[in-house]
Amino acid sequence: MKKLFLILILLLQIPTTFGNNQNEDPSSKKIIGTWYSDQNHSTKWVFSSDGKVSNFINNAFKVMYHYNISHSCQNNSDDTIEYLTLMDKDGNEFCFKINGINENKNGILSLTNMSNMETLVFVNNIKAGN
Repeated sequence: MKKLFLILILLLQIPTTFGNNQNEDPSSKKIIGTWYSDQNHSTKWVFSSDGKVSNFINNAFKVMYHYNISHSCQNNSDDTIEYLTLMDKDGNEFCFKINGINENKNGILSLTNMSNMETLVFVNNIKAGN
């Protein structure tokens, strides 16, 4: 009976283990690095692994935010959508829907600003050529 129970548990774990794309990096890992505004390469966001993102214009530091990637942001919540939340030093939150991060290694970060539904496109440092 114990063997049958163990086999049943193992069988239930197979879809969980093999159903996930284990080769796919999570968004929190894919976003790390330097991203340049597609419209103006002098504007860049630098995401670090410690949950901070720094904004630069013409290589001059402008502002730093703490960031978080999750399935909810402000009044938005969806288990199938990832959101990027930026929080400034005063506790103000800025919410972005993640449309894609370096999909198929295309070097593009696409976000939708949830406050005005504007799409923001960034390219990584390799594609920007800077």
